[in-house]
Amino acid sequence: MRPTLLLCSILCASLAVARAAPAARQRVVLADADPELRHAMEQALAPWHLEIVIDGAAPRDAASAQERADADTARFVVWRDGDQLVVFDRELSALERRASRAGRLDPVAAAAAALTIKTSMRLPPPPDAAPATTVAVSPAPGPGIRIEAGIAARLAGGDAAALSARARVAVDVRPWPAHGWRLGVAGDVGTSTPVSRASFKGTWQDWAVLGVAGWSYARAAWELEPQLGVGVRFSILDGREANAARSEADSLVTLRGGLAARWRAGRWAVGAELAIDATLNTPTYHRADTPAEVFQVPALGGLLGAQLAIEL
Repeated sequence: MRPTLLLCSILCASLAVARAAPAARQRVVLADADPELRHAMEQALAPWHLEIVIDGAAPRDAASAQERADADTARFVVWRDGDQLVVFDRELSALERRASRAGRLDPVAAAAAALTIKTSMRLPPPPDAAPATTVAVSPAPGPGIRIEAGIAARLAGGDAAALSARARVAVDVRPWPAHGWRLGVAGDVGTSTPVSRASFKGTWQDWAVLGVAGWSYARAAWELEPQLGVGVRFSILDGREANAARSEADSLVTLRGGLAARWRAGRWAVGAELAIDATLNTPTYHRADTPAEVFQVPALGGLLGAQLAIEL
């Protein structure tokens, strides 16, 4: 009789331990530190009673995801690779990618991402599923609008080979929320440069308006964005030459290539920007009565500055 009671006690204890320890199929590793995505996944996967384990380091590939799943005894490993959601299924050794959105997610975008993750998991009906009902689905997030403001120092070549301060503003949109492309308009203006040569004394100043296109790559709270732009630079030379007023104005085609790095905190972001401007067919101004050179508009300029941005 005693051996039977002892065997029953061991069996009951084993069942209790097995019930207390989450099984591999009940655990999901989320390798993404975005709190909105975690909250949305907890809500979306609640009917299946899945335990979500947070691990901020994203796997490099399917092999490293397999190792992560084995280490955490998890059925799924979920992470983002740029603007893609990646779901690895340990039982099937399958990796699936779906289009999503890079960077920090707002509640609407996080809910859409969690729904995509749940679909990729191909979960069976939950054990306590109620009869099917019609549920209103939140609309997909619209194009994101970003406003930027910044200051920079510019070193221009040619006669204006000196540092000047620049102020810059830009507005851009993200036409396709699931991708990193941005299109917008940027403008900048700066301090004037003194000009004193060949009996001319005055200043040169320029300002520009450009159409810009960029692509954002997000990793956790950091964002890296290369940009290209083309537009018009307005050049103004103003002063006096031999006691007579002289003013020259030109509209010139300008090109820009740059790279911005930002740290995001919610809707706000702060960062730094490095850019090079190239202006085409820059004119050279001479004295009215002699070939003496007064000023040559610089063709190249390098900018380094800081910026503040907000997502609307």
